[in-house]
Amino acid sequence: MTTNMAKTLSVGIIGAGPGGLALGIFLRKAGFDDFTIFDREDGVGGTWRINTYPGLACDVKSHLYSYSFDLNSDWSRLWPEQPEILDYFERCAQRYQLAGNLRLNTEIVSARWQPDTKTWLVRTADGDEYTFDIVVSAVGVFTQPVMPDLAEEEPFTGTVMHTASWDHSVDLAGARVAVLGTGSTASQLVPEVAKVAAKVYSVQRSPTWVLPKPDRPYTDREKWMFAHIPLAKRIYRTRLWLRSESNISVIENGSDKTQEFKQIALRSLEATISDEELRRALTPEHPLGCKRLVFATDYLQTLNQPHVEVVSSAARTLRSRSLVTEDGTELDVDAVLCATGYAAADYLGQIEVVGAEGVALTDVWRDGAYAYLGMAVPGFPNFFMLYGPNTNVGSNSVIFMLEAQAHYIVRALKYMRRKNKPYIEVRSDVTSRFLARVDKWMEGTVWLTRCSNYFRAANGRVVTQWPRSARDFWGMTRWFRSGDYTFDPPAVRQPIEVGAQTAVKR
Repeated sequence: MTTNMAKTLSVGIIGAGPGGLALGIFLRKAGFDDFTIFDREDGVGGTWRINTYPGLACDVKSHLYSYSFDLNSDWSRLWPEQPEILDYFERCAQRYQLAGNLRLNTEIVSARWQPDTKTWLVRTADGDEYTFDIVVSAVGVFTQPVMPDLAEEEPFTGTVMHTASWDHSVDLAGARVAVLGTGSTASQLVPEVAKVAAKVYSVQRSPTWVLPKPDRPYTDREKWMFAHIPLAKRIYRTRLWLRSESNISVIENGSDKTQEFKQIALRSLEATISDEELRRALTPEHPLGCKRLVFATDYLQTLNQPHVEVVSSAARTLRSRSLVTEDGTELDVDAVLCATGYAAADYLGQIEVVGAEGVALTDVWRDGAYAYLGMAVPGFPNFFMLYGPNTNVGSNSVIFMLEAQAHYIVRALKYMRRKNKPYIEVRSDVTSRFLARVDKWMEGTVWLTRCSNYFRAANGRVVTQWPRSARDFWGMTRWFRSGDYTFDPPAVRQPIEVGAQTAVKR
């Protein structure tokens, strides 16, 4: 009976990014061969395939931004750039023979639970339908670009594009360009655009804290050691992991680590920007860490160049050949580049997920997304998530978190296979207790200070961030506890208690 279950338990995975690929690899190793990985793009890699803007790189060191089971000796530099990261995940998909399980150029628009058959009906944008015993969302949080709300007084004759939809046919050589945003994307994009553009306006609502990113290529000797000395790259990766874990207190408001990083950022700003007025415009008022930290190699140096101008007023209006800011400043531009991020808190916003009793996940999450361990939601049986609510780690690598979640999901499916269970649903009381713990851990974090960031839902609750260390998350997901779940449809589902998180003054 168990063998039959192993052959018939089918899994649909939405997303062929790092999380979806890791889950596919772990499923195959565990003997689950009936799984399909869908992706709307024409290849694997997720955000590293979608985003191709100039200067794109990772802000986690290369040896840590890779699978623990597939360490790469060939990283060219400390912080990897987009083509190299994409190549790594493409090679992983090939090495673990996932080609036969991939359905590319296939966008999933809905997943609906079928209570009579205890299966999920998954529908594509083309109208095709698939049925699975288990569905796992691996779409991540950086999938829905946010465009600025620009009123168009006149038809703009130039180019407007979001960095997530970069058009490489647009020639910016000699152009007048406005870059909207001051986050990680802008810090990578502005230096590259400034190399070719005649004029660059860095248009900011508010400045951000910038920490130095002393990037460099690995030496031939280092790469030889990684390739030929047993355990060299594993030891090196472990050191990077431990160093990241040691920085976890940066999420605590007013901690010594936060003050240390703030002083580093201020010293870097003072050493780079000699003009007092510009330095003042680039000095944030919000606490360090309440927004995503920016690590940059030459961003501040670029803002100091004569043909680059910092505009401290948000973009408001487009005219035929210009951009007008909220303070009335009119900038003559040929292109407006929007480094304005994603709707990260709007989990699964582009996919209609309907669970038991016909309830949509968007309705359940009306006041903000939540999930047990970031993976399971009561009322949505046989459904898991990777990189779900409250799993964006404040320090360390998301790849580590994704691996922990993928392992956990496979353990759950192995339990179902072993016990011949066709149904699994996380208990409401378990979820409520977990959320209460998350809210308790969130107290005192810098994310609850009064500052605008993409971490929070409309009700103010931090829904993206994990308020503990990566080690703690690994410890909580290392074992699958069957007592946290029910394996039969509950007669009555208890309401989930989601507490409020109160913002504190800076």
